[in-house]
Parts: sequence; C-alpha cells; structure tokens
Amino acid sequence: MNNRTVYLVGLVLVAFIAQTLGHSYLTNPTSRSNQKESTTGCRGSNCLGPCDRPLASATRAPITIARGASISVQWPRNNHAGGFIRLAWAPTSQSDSHAAFDAGVQQISCHEVGGCRPDSASDPNGGDSGPADGSSRACTVSINVPTHLADGAYTLQWAWFGGAFALGDYYSCVDYKISGGPQASSAAAPVFKGGDYTYPGQQKCKFFNTDRLHRCVNEPCNNPVYALNEMRSGLPYMAGGVVTQPTATPTAAPTQAPTQAPTQAPTQAPTQAPTQAPTQAPTQAPTQAPTQSPAGGDGNCGRFTTSSSSRASIQSVNTWGTTFQAVVNIQVAENRLSDWALEIDFPSAMGSATINTVYNAGKLKCTAPGNHAVIVPSSGWANNVQQGTILTIEVQGSNPNRISTDAITSGLRFKVFKA
Repeated sequence: MNNRTVYLVGLVLVAFIAQTLGHSYLTNPTSRSNQKESTTGCRGSNCLGPCDRPLASATRAPITIARGASISVQWPRNNHAGGFIRLAWAPTSQSDSHAAFDAGVQQISCHEVGGCRPDSASDPNGGDSGPADGSSRACTVSINVPTHLADGAYTLQWAWFGGAFALGDYYSCVDYKISGGPQASSAAAPVFKGGDYTYPGQQKCKFFNTDRLHRCVNEPCNNPVYALNEMRSGLPYMAGGVVTQPTATPTAAPTQAPTQAPTQAPTQAPTQAPTQAPTQAPTQAPTQAPTQSPAGGDGNCGRFTTSSSSRASIQSVNTWGTTFQAVVNIQVAENRLSDWALEIDFPSAMGSATINTVYNAGKLKCTAPGNHAVIVPSSGWANNVQQGTILTIEVQGSNPNRISTDAITSGLRFKVFKA
C-alpha cells in the first residue's frame, strides 16, 4: 500500500469515527458535552452557541484553577482548513449570552496552529489523518487565566469561525472555579496571534466566507461577509480591541489577501456586523456548476459515458432546514482508477435539489437541478488511485422539499465513470 492509499484510507477511518468529516470542537480541556469522547461537532440551526451545551444542562463539575495558571487549549483540524479560533471568558451565570463572551475576549489565533496540518504539503486545503479526538496532531494554543477575574465561577468559550469551505460557527465551553493567584485591577486588551500552516510566522490567518463570529449562524454559511468559498487571508474583524503585532514580512501576503480589519471597527457585538457585509448571495459561489439538463437517457451534464466497475455508497446523511449533507465512499475496483467521475442522481421527492459544494476527494463538475450532479477528482492525490482504495467525498446541497434523512439515504443513486 503506497502513501497515497494510506492517506485515503486514513481519511475514511477518520470519517467513520467522527461522522462529521471536518467539523471541530474542543478536545482539551474537556467541554461541557465531552466532545472529545463523542468526536462530534454541533452544526446547523440547533447549534447556535454560545456553548456546546446550555448552562441548564451542564452537568460536569467546574475545574478549579488559579488566576495566571496556564491552560493548553486543543482541538482537531478534522479535515478542514482555515479560520480563526476565539477564546473568551464570561461569568458562568451569563454563559448562555453571546454578548457576555463578546465582551470578554482574551485571544484570537489561527485554526491550524501547534502541530495540526494537512497530510499533503502540496494541498494545504486538503484532508488530514489526525484522529478526531485530538489525541495526536492536535491544533494547540496556550493561554493564562486572566488575572483581572475575581474569585468565582467563570466559563471559557472556544469558538471557530471562517473555516473552509462554507462552515458555520462552532462553539465549545469549559466551566471553571477561579480561586487565588495574582490579581490585576483591569483586563488586558484582547490579543490576535497570527500565523498558521499556510502563513507561518505572519500576522494573519487563512479563512473563508467571514472574518467574524455571528454571520455564519447556519451551515452552509447563510450570511457570508465575502464571496462564499473564496479563500482569503488577513486579520479578524476586531481591530478596535485587538493588539496586532506587525511582522517583518508584510510583503509576503498573496494578492488575494487584503487586510480587511478596519481600524475603526467596533468591538465584536454581533448586531454591528451586517451593515458592512457585501451583497454576494451564497448561490453565486459555485461558478463551476452549470445548470444544463442531462443529454437524454442516461446522459449526464459532464458527458461521461464509460462506466467503471468501482462502486459508490452512502456513509452518512444529515439534513437541516433546506440543506442536506452526505458523505459518499467510492470503493475502487480497477487496478488503477484515473480521471473518474461520480454521478449522483437525486430522488424525485427532492424537487429542484442541487449540490453546491464538495469536499475532500471530489470537486463539483456540474449539476442539473432536480436531476443529478457530477463530481470529479479534487486534485492529484485523489486521482490515479489503486484497487482497494476508498475515496471519501462530502457533498452539501439544497433540499428544497425538506425530505427526511432516511428518504435521501434510500433515494440517492450513484454511477461511477472513467475517462
């Protein structure tokens, strides 16, 4: 088994365990709902934060800690690149309030820091075989308990935003009992610490869709600040309260990475952000998805005709609102499978459904609304693969008739083609 095959199989194992393929959560310290043990991230309309579990159902005993003590904060990269991690504090009694955490930001860093990385250096947005419980290859930052906090009950919030490609906001919380330690009279200003896998040592992060919390409150991102799925880099939108530390290499920024953190920006109250959002609609993003109808009979919008002996099957399906997400596996049967294409046929009950975005081994070739979509290899690592390899593909699309997860699972049909 070569390295490419090991990588692909590794992706499948991670997906099988996590069932979320790329949705992150706090693995250290242990969150209220123990997301490390369940390896599941909360997403969609029922997962709006500010914690992974509301205060009324928080059953874990708070961790006793002193002011100034160090905390190692860890999370898995879990197959998705980019974005910002915000760490904030609020009195535990106020931990159901976004505004309380917005007023207590301690630090923002990049998502891909401290040891987490993609498996392929040539594909910085690609997948990884790091375990979903973050037990190795974890993303890691260290913080100290703020010294301005009085003795009492406080909650640390971990929040991830701006992840690839159309993710919503993700939240985890840990409850603490702060007792003792040195005490300061006032809070330190929030700090931004840039530098990630793509831009090491630079005062910026790679991100997608948004540079702030409270805009992508559903998934796919329902209210992007920037064009949906467009990769950008820069500072988080918190310049009014963030200490930025210039680096010696500002000219290294790629052309697509404007410095989008306005110096006059207000602090991160969610109600202030929408007035500055551009007007791009999410439906404008997947420019590679023409809407032509099939070419008659079993024809497909990609014009593929040569069938493959490889077979595709559903691993999991999720639905929320008018959106569906599915993880599909292709079991490679040929000695080598090159330039493959996967046709996904929709059941008629899904109405004018389309696929909008595709992750991991595939990318969208085209979609015929209400009929089918065609997916092709995302990059070199997902092509020219050996027999026995399992290719894992995650798709997200529309479900306008809101049919159930079971109906989608039983109704989707697949065909694998080769060039």
